[in-house]
Amino acid sequence: MKPNLPSNPLLRTSALAAVLAGTVLSARAQDAPSRVNALMNFEFSDKYLTPRGMIVHDDGLTFQQLTLGFFNLYKGDSFINDVTLVGGIWNDFSTEGVSENAPFGSEPKTHWIEVDPIAGVSIGFANKFTLSVTYTAFLMEILNIGTSQHLETKLAFDDTEYLGAFALHPYFLYWQELDEKATAARVPYLVFLGQPGPDSSHYFEFGVTPAYTFENIKLKLEAPLRVLLPDKDFYGEYYADSSTIGLYELGVKASIPLGFMPKGYGNWGFHAGYRYMRFEDDNLAGMQQFNAPGEAKKDASQIYGGISIFF
Repeated sequence: MKPNLPSNPLLRTSALAAVLAGTVLSARAQDAPSRVNALMNFEFSDKYLTPRGMIVHDDGLTFQQLTLGFFNLYKGDSFINDVTLVGGIWNDFSTEGVSENAPFGSEPKTHWIEVDPIAGVSIGFANKFTLSVTYTAFLMEILNIGTSQHLETKLAFDDTEYLGAFALHPYFLYWQELDEKATAARVPYLVFLGQPGPDSSHYFEFGVTPAYTFENIKLKLEAPLRVLLPDKDFYGEYYADSSTIGLYELGVKASIPLGFMPKGYGNWGFHAGYRYMRFEDDNLAGMQQFNAPGEAKKDASQIYGGISIFF
């Protein structure tokens, strides 16, 4: 069975994204011939826009690659339906390159922006719920940014039985910084005040992913919507008091299987989409001056497309 991709890490899976993380992909292997499966996702977009609203780079073309392995430990008809271990790696590359050292725009530059190891577990229960716990680390290759570590806990509900084609597929997640920051929240404090800035923090997120599939052509359309609710230290309070809503995102995504691929080469699919983010927190908007835009921004949009292969 092909894995379900939740609507899409200064920083990222993407757009968790991303993708993904954030942002783990869950695979149910009930219909697959093996308890061990793999997913490869290759995606291009016009910029690297993280799920937390950081515009990391926006010149040239962004290429993001995700590889995940799924190890199904248990499947059954009891209260716990499925237990799957997930492990993998995510990479981001830029055709234009980004400065290795601060400030943004300086030489030398690198085309390899980031690499993120991923490890987690997904538990299906009561036939309708999926609880996933995912560890990620963001290893940045740019701007002298150190490595940050995080833990995401996500609960998703499959409401298809109740709403049918109008199912919303709601989810709720809690995202915790374990070590260092996943945003540029400390930069203005260090640059202008010489102070360390906010500590590691967290945020909550609510989202839905309504979808409709045209069965005759196997075209699936999705309209993801999510709202991020940050702790006051997540984006800091250098520019203004923290906002209850950090950002909201809405978009549209279309995906279709590539049926012409011969059997034995995996299940191939193509997807394309558009996402729009509105930065409600003035601190998030203000810190964009230290990223690719070089100035405060209240919103951002992204066009993306790619190919996924599931074995």
